[in-house]
Amino acid sequence: MSRKGENIYLRKDGRWEGRYIKGRKPDGKAKFGSIYGKSYSDVKIRLVHIKSELYQDDTSLVIYGNGTLHDWLEYWLEAIVRQNIKDSTYFSYRRILETHIYPYLGEKNIQKLSCENIQQTVDVLMKGISAGTLNNVCRLLKSALCTAFERGVIKMNPYHSIKKPKVHRARPRVLTRNEQEILERMLRQENSFEYLLCLYTGLRVGELSALRWEDVDLKNNILHINRTAQRLASGKMQSEKTRLTVGTPKSASSARQIPLPAFIANILREQKTNKETGTGFLLPGKNGLCRDPRSIQHKLNTICTKVGLDDVHMHTLRHTFATRCLENGVRYDILSDLLGHSSVRITLDYYVHCSMQDKRESMEKFVMAA
Repeated sequence: MSRKGENIYLRKDGRWEGRYIKGRKPDGKAKFGSIYGKSYSDVKIRLVHIKSELYQDDTSLVIYGNGTLHDWLEYWLEAIVRQNIKDSTYFSYRRILETHIYPYLGEKNIQKLSCENIQQTVDVLMKGISAGTLNNVCRLLKSALCTAFERGVIKMNPYHSIKKPKVHRARPRVLTRNEQEILERMLRQENSFEYLLCLYTGLRVGELSALRWEDVDLKNNILHINRTAQRLASGKMQSEKTRLTVGTPKSASSARQIPLPAFIANILREQKTNKETGTGFLLPGKNGLCRDPRSIQHKLNTICTKVGLDDVHMHTLRHTFATRCLENGVRYDILSDLLGHSSVRITLDYYVHCSMQDKRESMEKFVMAA
């Protein structure tokens, strides 16, 4: 039996067989070719690449113009988009397709797909996922359909006038100054310098995990951010087992240099002297790799539980760093560069609010002046 909506079958001999249209007979009937593999995911990806090689001309209009939305989206992702995006982005796209689009629209004939079909799906998804996730779903589907229209696969683009919920960005959790003092005392007791580093540089957890001693310029007290660590699927499908990987930063703007406060530089000097640095990582993990970001978060959870701090994550330390910078008069454009944001607008959207302590001090000044 095939997987739903696909010409991929599990054979009696234990192999998976994938079938694809390699042409048309004089009577218009399809001529099929087959490929074989040990796993469903391998066959699925190979099928898309075979199609991408076969359908470079107007044949693609016949194959995909008469096929399902699932067929086109697989071709769009693997043959058109894949080569231009990072692995993490690719798996994010695939997760969206398999979780939120294929179950509702995958079997629809792409020519018969209507605005109403899309809106109905959006309305259903709206009840079960966040507005931010839903907007990502819509953005991905819109992009794929626009490409189909531009290439002549569909005569009309059904994605128009779609009503989506507005995204209301939640105010980030930021440590108060008192909470930060409590946490810092415990971090010094536990010799957990990695969290102090985040509190005073705004590093993302993946950037912290991937730091190597060669990235730390202790002569000039500068931290160079050149890579990030993350977990990606071991194979070509998001559903497969994950592995820890170290790669390029989140974006071009994420590669940056951060001046180190003198006391943080001194802590790093002590760590470099006292710790084994054979792997090259500031935070060595297993098998010569860096420490897993999940382990870093777990250790922070344990420390925060000891001091009675709730809802504190690694990104909380980053948000706290940004807030302390603004409280001390750091300009938004400088903070944007320190955080590795792609634009100052992103920084403004996140941190335009002020702390309750700032509000209270401002009100006290107002009362005293009255």
